[in-house]
Amino acid sequence: MSKKIVVVVALFATLFVSCKSKSAFNFNQELVAKENGMIPVVNKGESSITEFYNAGNFDSVYAVSDRLEKYVQLNIDEVEVIKTPDVKEADNFKAAYVKAFKALKNIYSNYKAVSTAKSDEDRQLLLEDLEKLVKDKNDAVKDMQAAQRKYASENGFKVQ
Repeated sequence: MSKKIVVVVALFATLFVSCKSKSAFNFNQELVAKENGMIPVVNKGESSITEFYNAGNFDSVYAVSDRLEKYVQLNIDEVEVIKTPDVKEADNFKAAYVKAFKALKNIYSNYKAVSTAKSDEDRQLLLEDLEKLVKDKNDAVKDMQAAQRKYASENGFKVQ
């Protein structure tokens, strides 16, 4: 009788751990899908911003930057309301994603400021600020990737 109880308890424990691992993996996939869905929009927008900036068409730089800023904010809002699973490192992983998205949004806010600068000198100062914002975004992405690796490791799956 006691052997049956041990087997049943072991079976339930295995199922519980398996469900948590699957929940952790699905959460990872949901955040990665959100990020991957943004890539084409961001790449197209970045290309347009560069083209418009080089042509001196600052009204268009502003319009594209504004759209991208709102688009990234929408994605931040969507990530923030995703239910975080009750697994190890989930909160840290989600926070790292939000931080990286916010760093990207800051770049578009800066582009808007560049496009409305009153003088070439002001524009140059804002472009110098942009270098720091890009570094901050790159650092946030590295932190996000590290958080993702830790999250995966703690929850029994590998990231690709």
